[in-house]
Amino acid sequence: MARLTLILIAVTCSCGLQAQEVDRSLRKGNSAYEKGDLKDAVTNYSGAAKDERGMFNLGNAYYRQDSTALAQRTYENAASMAKGAPAQARAYHNLGNSWMRQGNYQEAANAYKEALKRTPDDDDTRYNLAYAQKKLAQQQQQQQQNKDQNKDQKDQDKQKQDQKSKDQQDKDQQKKDDQEKDGQPKDDQDKKQQQQQQERINPQDAKRMLDAAQQQEKDVQDKVRRIMQPKPAAPAEKDW
Repeated sequence: MARLTLILIAVTCSCGLQAQEVDRSLRKGNSAYEKGDLKDAVTNYSGAAKDERGMFNLGNAYYRQDSTALAQRTYENAASMAKGAPAQARAYHNLGNSWMRQGNYQEAANAYKEALKRTPDDDDTRYNLAYAQKKLAQQQQQQQQNKDQNKDQKDQDKQKQDQKSKDQQDKDQQKKDDQEKDGQPKDDQDKKQQQQQQERINPQDAKRMLDAAQQQEKDVQDKVRRIMQPKPAAPAEKDW
């Protein structure tokens, strides 16, 4: 719950010129704030920013303008300037609200705790603290889930890469096996073919070997014919 109630000007008998200027700026700022003229309110509160009341009200004007970061810094200044515990608690309470609007639940909880140190019985601050702690727990849980999801994604990517590498290795091995299906690697086959080519007989040697083979075959055939030729009949015996 935001506390945007302005700190009103107490009636004093201060006759100092500076105090009169601060009070005048505060009155103008309060009047503009209540009319919804936040731009004019900021201008006048800035003129009273040396006073803790002007600083606190300036933070409220920024907060209503949705200038949350400016409001946060202004409330921090207001808390450091405030002299009494109630004023400090108000500044810390609204500081917590500005942190909540920025989604920084840890800093919001810290600010509410500071306010409760000064006003322990403040139910509004206690409620805001509980809400900030709940949002902080949800935020941390979501961050952990995101971290786990990122880890799972990295693991999946690694598994895919490992599988891709394995598939490539299997492919390379299959290619090698195909090349070695006759028992020799392709490189050995190439070497064998080259050796066979080198060992081939040149045409002249081949002709001589063929002629020799033919002559040998002719000799064998002649020998066979001689063996198979009929022997002449024995001469007839003469009568004596």
